[in-house]
Amino acid sequence: MTRADLAETAATGEAAQRVERLRHVARLYGDAVGIIDALRIQGWSEGGLTIAQLRLLMVLRDEDGLPVGSLAERLGVNPSTITGHIDRLVKQALVRREEDAADRRIVRNFLTDDGRVVVTAMLQIAGTYLVNILRRLSDDQLDRLERALADLNAAAAAARQEDG
Repeated sequence: MTRADLAETAATGEAAQRVERLRHVARLYGDAVGIIDALRIQGWSEGGLTIAQLRLLMVLRDEDGLPVGSLAERLGVNPSTITGHIDRLVKQALVRREEDAADRRIVRNFLTDDGRVVVTAMLQIAGTYLVNILRRLSDDQLDRLERALADLNAAAAAARQEDG
């Protein structure tokens, strides 16, 4: 085997190890997300909401007044899917619809006061649960986690810019 063959084999092995490490980290991330998901699912089901409906409420909490098309874009689904969920949230008095003052063809969706209460309660429950877990980390572990999450958020933002 030549030096070039050895170098290529080593590079291929390093690339395969990198891919396996990325998969491992992705699994760890999935496990970490799952820590809070069980609690959220319980809260959603007790509140009579589906995961999709709560995701909609969360988007409206961050960007109130979005039309269906923008909501669908944010969530990566078809607008007709969003319309059905919004209909149910309107019936539950968690979302209200309003015509756009400048363009009556556009219908904007807003959280109601009850919708804000539901979202706030879910975030408080999840936040308390997560703080209880994080409290078990040392200062060094917490510093590493904070840096890693900041890096992950920065990488996600860069990926969204590349895709958008």
